[in-house]
Amino acid sequence: MEQEENTRLLGCTRVQGDVMKTIIFHENTIAHSPSNRYIVQFLRKYVEKIESMSEYELDDEMIEFYVSLSATTNMSIMDSGMCYKTYTLDKEQYTRIVLHEHQLMISQGTTGLLTWEAGLFLSDFFVQHP
Repeated sequence: MEQEENTRLLGCTRVQGDVMKTIIFHENTIAHSPSNRYIVQFLRKYVEKIESMSEYELDDEMIEFYVSLSATTNMSIMDSGMCYKTYTLDKEQYTRIVLHEHQLMISQGTTGLLTWEAGLFLSDFFVQHP
């Protein structure tokens, strides 16, 4: 029940503005920006969630930003640019690891340019069992 109530709060126009301010335009996000493709995917899911709740309208500024970014972003998985990936090590999200890495899984004859899921699980295990 609590999760459903929290989900419904995400549709509130004020909360949509807060999401943009505290996630998309947060100083850490700007300094260590994930790929535009990731931001577009995040916003797409958020917009779809809000649209599924008929009693809420979408925030104009958020939609403007989403449409603009979508129109200028290469959504191909083969995008070869660099981006930042941020991983949190605690529930409060105070302890973070920020990696600057390629978006391609294989490049320059190696697969070592991208974070591997198994490595994430292994690091999580070590955090849980110091």
